Amino acid sequence: MTALIRPVGVLKTYIGGKDEAAVEAGRPLRQTLSELGMPPEIVALVLVNDEQQDKDYVIQDGDVVKLIAVIGGG
Repeated sequence: MTALIRPVGVLKTYIGGKDEAAVEAGRPLRQTLSELGMPPEIVALVLVNDEQQDKDYVIQDGDVVKLIAVIGGG
């Protein structure tokens, strides 16, 4: 069972600069982010199948998870 993670912008560096990566379904997103080496606190928005979810969402088989980073400024 797999799902796709599609990070946007700087978050792509955590998956080797690729546009997407296959991840195992059945785990909370927060755990998956940690396994990828991506600090959960730098993810500002999570869209699963184009619907907003929180980082405790349990990834399901076939999900497409889009991750958008916190945008800093000053």
